[in-house]
Amino acid sequence: MDKKILNLFGSEWFGIPISTLALAQVYLLIFGSENDIVFRYVGEVLTFTGLIIFGIIFAMWVIRGVSSPGKEGSHWDNLTRLSFVALIPIMGFVGNAQLLSLFGVNAISAMISLVDFYVFYGLSLLLGVLLGYRLYTKEITPREINYAIVIPPLAIGTSVFLAPYVMNYYHGVESQAISFLVIMGLGIFFFLYIFIGSLAMSGHVSTKMHEALPSTMLPVGIASLLVLNLFTISSFGSVDNISISIHEVSLLAIMLWGFEVWNFLVVLIIMFARPSKGNLGVWAYGFPLGLFATSTVRIMNVVNFPWMFWIFLIIAVMLNILWVYGWINTVIFIKSHSRKMVSQKATQPQ
Repeated sequence: MDKKILNLFGSEWFGIPISTLALAQVYLLIFGSENDIVFRYVGEVLTFTGLIIFGIIFAMWVIRGVSSPGKEGSHWDNLTRLSFVALIPIMGFVGNAQLLSLFGVNAISAMISLVDFYVFYGLSLLLGVLLGYRLYTKEITPREINYAIVIPPLAIGTSVFLAPYVMNYYHGVESQAISFLVIMGLGIFFFLYIFIGSLAMSGHVSTKMHEALPSTMLPVGIASLLVLNLFTISSFGSVDNISISIHEVSLLAIMLWGFEVWNFLVVLIIMFARPSKGNLGVWAYGFPLGLFATSTVRIMNVVNFPWMFWIFLIIAVMLNILWVYGWINTVIFIKSHSRKMVSQKATQPQ
């Protein structure tokens, strides 16, 4: 395969499959609410589509790193690309959880999921540590400070998607260990977001980089993930004498959800006022909206406000539109780079 084509496949491409899984999650949530089998089928198709796309992109990404001397360090030298590598464990946690929700848990799937949990948790923690090391030691350009750098802290927080399935199957010591790691991950995720999120916001405000604007949706995902972690931890009951009341969780969840609404509206204005063209970064809209939709349903089930379902539907419609928008930008991106490669070949001496 042409190395120039392989060089296109950086870690930012992982936004495509994770956004596809986010869209699948929305359809599965609608199926859970309306019990219409059509939505389940759509959710299944999108789940497998996301996993297949991830497999293809991951293979191309690995081949690029192995076959292109000098390119293997590009992700280490670039904070944005290093951060997008953390989409790999997110894909692992979310994709595994969706498969279990669709097909159930048995001895084999539980064992695989348990291994996956520890592997992806370890990878999330490692990538977070590497990002911290680079932030403290690297000479950073202003263009590298954007909301993409909150992805590694976010990754460890997504362990909460897979944890309940494994805990419900194994119980005992294994369940205690997983609950401890989830709570520990929430602490890492929350406090790193306060620190790194503040850096990211200052970077956006000071540089005004148009190509990084889609990542301003990530705070919506961060707040949503905090909500989902809190609700899930409250469902663990008393594990190792640690418990949290659903009433306390509801209060915090609604406060965080209010921030989600604010940031969502701000980013909606940005999307229409400053649309992107040929920018793979638009895939950053997808996963946070999937988390926002999920947290909205969880809060709706607790507070029993029917009007929140309409907000969920608005989010679902926007996610469908942005998924198509992402593919349009991807096609433009590929065509643009194809033209560049053709023009470069034409100017090379024969």
